Amino acid sequence: MTGGGRQSRAERDALDARAMTRIREGDDEAIAEIYDRYAAMAFGLALKIVRDEVEAEDVVHDAFVAVVERADQYRSERGTVVAWLITTVRNLSLDRARRRMRRAQITDDELRHTPNDPVVDPETATWTEYERHTVRKALGALPDAQRATLETAFFEGLTYPEIAERENIPLGTVKSRAARALSALRDALGEALEMEVGEVKGEP
Repeated sequence: MTGGGRQSRAERDALDARAMTRIREGDDEAIAEIYDRYAAMAFGLALKIVRDEVEAEDVVHDAFVAVVERADQYRSERGTVVAWLITTVRNLSLDRARRRMRRAQITDDELRHTPNDPVVDPETATWTEYERHTVRKALGALPDAQRATLETAFFEGLTYPEIAERENIPLGTVKSRAARALSALRDALGEALEMEVGEVKGEP
């Protein structure tokens, strides 16, 4: 525990890893702890991709169901629980967004339809806006090429080879940009994530 009573990333990650062990052992309270720590963050990410509140809620539900069902597949040496959860939410969100795009191609009317912005409750709106501001600020500090590579890979779901082909640049260049950008972004967002988790838990 840090001097101000706030958990460090290492402490939080250790708690998450122990919670995953408890989930595998059938402890229902363990998934509740993971949910309380990360549900709002997961919702903000899903909403950013699917742009629909109801679908974002469905994504979050499916993601936490997947955490329980695949708990035995989690390996701490491959990454943190929150990173695993974020990847799960991202993949589920992209799947929904792609299915919606395919459905929208059925008729001209659907192609012309533009969904209204989702109505979000004040608490979620405040959280999401703070999260967007934090990510936007961190992304804004990256060089243009690195920022574009991350945004394309994360929000459009393109692989590095697909980005290289679309941008007509070497695959190694794409990978190098992404690695440097992820490292810089991870450092910039680390402290913000700690603050967000502390606020959700009501810590001083």
